[in-house]
Amino acid sequence: MGSLDDLLAVQALDTRVDQLRHRRATLPERGELASAESGRAAAETEAGVVRSRLHDLRSRQKALEDEASLVEDKAADVERKLYDGSVSAHKELEAFQADHRMLKARQSQLEDGAIEVMEAAEPVEAELAALDAAIARAGTEIERLTRAIAGAEAQLDADMADASTERDAAAAGLPTEVVEAYEPLRSQLGGVGAARLLGARCEGCHLEIPSAQLEAVRKAPPEAIVTCPECGRLLVR
Repeated sequence: MGSLDDLLAVQALDTRVDQLRHRRATLPERGELASAESGRAAAETEAGVVRSRLHDLRSRQKALEDEASLVEDKAADVERKLYDGSVSAHKELEAFQADHRMLKARQSQLEDGAIEVMEAAEPVEAELAALDAAIARAGTEIERLTRAIAGAEAQLDADMADASTERDAAAAGLPTEVVEAYEPLRSQLGGVGAARLLGARCEGCHLEIPSAQLEAVRKAPPEAIVTCPECGRLLVR
């Protein structure tokens, strides 16, 4: 009787270890971490697209500004020739004046285009800044969750180690044949290999044992290994 009572202690501790292992595998922070990592990955992908758009706009803006600067230099060179006395022929002066007007118009056109591209880039730049901020926030949350998971795992591992130590101590007092019968049953029957017989009911499957079979169970020697005729678990009487 005493040794079989010890079996219930072993069962309780095995159940405790199973519960702790399940808690470890299903920590709510794991789902939150997966969500945060997924969100960061999506934001990083989107940021890459937006960053490419911004790069293209900035490149266009610089190309327009550079071309406008070259045109401005050419216009300045033409203007110098208009007023340095090197050109005196009327028709040649008219041609230089026409070139100067054309260059200044082209310069204005290029500068206006650069401003338009710069204005188009501003909301893209703001969008990228928002995405970068979201990525940073996700990174902070991922770090927090990673630390929380590590702390919870360490505590649960310690609790499992304590329960396993208690379980081994309780199992040490059981006959070998009882442990050998219990272990496969526990594996086969959802983690519960032994149960108390309470009145005519097996506390493992919660079914009433038929009277004829119940009588045989009760008449079995105290040291005999008896199983529930309904579920097959070891019965502690």
